[in-house]
Amino acid sequence: MWRFVHLSDLHLASQRDGQWNNRFLCTMMPDVMSCLRRDLAGLEPDFLLVTGDICSTQTRDAMFAARDLMDSLEVPYYPMGGNHDFPLKESRAWFIEAFQEHLPIDDTVYSFTHKNLHFCVLDPWWKWFDGSLCPFREKSPEEADLMKHESWALPPHQIAWLDDDLQKHRDVPTIIAMHYPALPIPQHMRRPGFMDAGQLDNGDMLLEFLRDHGQVKAIFSGHVHMHFRAVHGRLTQVVTGAMPEYPTEFRDIQVFDDHLEINTLSLSDGSFAAQSLIPGKDWTCGREDDRVLSIDLA
Repeated sequence: MWRFVHLSDLHLASQRDGQWNNRFLCTMMPDVMSCLRRDLAGLEPDFLLVTGDICSTQTRDAMFAARDLMDSLEVPYYPMGGNHDFPLKESRAWFIEAFQEHLPIDDTVYSFTHKNLHFCVLDPWWKWFDGSLCPFREKSPEEADLMKHESWALPPHQIAWLDDDLQKHRDVPTIIAMHYPALPIPQHMRRPGFMDAGQLDNGDMLLEFLRDHGQVKAIFSGHVHMHFRAVHGRLTQVVTGAMPEYPTEFRDIQVFDDHLEINTLSLSDGSFAAQSLIPGKDWTCGREDDRVLSIDLA
């Protein structure tokens, strides 16, 4: 057995607090990272899979500050971008410059194999109001700050790249990782007035494409700041919540020859979750079957 850890939506290098479904406390993240470093030292994962929104401030200096905080965990990691990482034309260049030592290649789309698992990391683009896809955000004075009017999709060239990569690794169980879930938030997680950041706009197309690639067993994502799992045929979507927001947790994935065992772990210091929780909104931690699950690799 070996293990990796899934983290998402750390929103580092920000002094802005706010509210999503619970209190969103970016200012506590330096202390969260110190606690997380201690907790990870006890687990000794082979690496961290970090599914986007690593940096929450759109400057080059902030990207490097986020990198330094990630490095402070003292565990190898594979980073990827999200909507808060990649809103500007310059964002990906800053990301590659900052995280170069942690990327297998100088790109935001890449794959790697670790022991008995293959991983494909994707980088969805922004969908503009005219339906076109672009790597950076469309500027609109009327709509730019309204999350409900924003969407993201995989561009055709990434699907072609994915097809080629999967053909080359057809005999290796594979996980796809990206910031946005391919499947929507399940009905059991929905409450009146809850905040939904959305899912991959062409997630249905991706799922249909993956029907011909049976070695793909799971999609790991973040973005919506809650824990859930959803099953589509033989595929399991695993979504992990945001570290600055209740329940401030991460996933511990134990990898065996024939299956994955996934457990959701709280930080050893429970005060961070307590600071974020709005009474009555603890449902963002998911049901038991969202928090503990097994995925067959056969």
